Amino acid sequence: MATLAQLENQIRKLQQRADALRAKESVEVIAKIRAMMDEFGLTTADLAKAGLGTMKQRGRPADSKKSAASKNGAVKSKLPPKYRDPASGATWSGHARPPAWIKDAPDRSAYLIDAASGKNGTAKKGARRGRAASTSRTSSPKRPGRPAGRRTSRKSTQSTAA
Repeated sequence: MATLAQLENQIRKLQQRADALRAKESVEVIAKIRAMMDEFGLTTADLAKAGLGTMKQRGRPADSKKSAASKNGAVKSKLPPKYRDPASGATWSGHARPPAWIKDAPDRSAYLIDAASGKNGTAKKGARRGRAASTSRTSSPKRPGRPAGRRTSRKSTQSTAA
């Protein structure tokens, strides 16, 4: 039976033979292409003009920032990361399905990022659209002159009128 070193040596020799054969064949193919281009009087500009090699790709470009949801008006905001894996540096916002590195962790507080956990006396900045974090939504009414009981939805008034 052959040893590992012998097999690796044989693979290396076969790869060299394959590379040499590929180089020889590519030289022959290029010569044929040039002969045909000369025969028909074609240039590389003619090939580009015909659109060869520049086929239009279907679908949205990879660098496009718009998703199907944002086209429909439902814009998703990216949530800030709350947990970080110390080994890989990967982050997770704490929403949706947990990644494999934190899925089976008994105590997720070990992965909390300092700003998200409130360590060292720091609080999250910009809670609820720029309001102070201590401000409560129920402390002041939205419209002081309008009673809270008068709010009705459009559907309920339409269904009662019909």
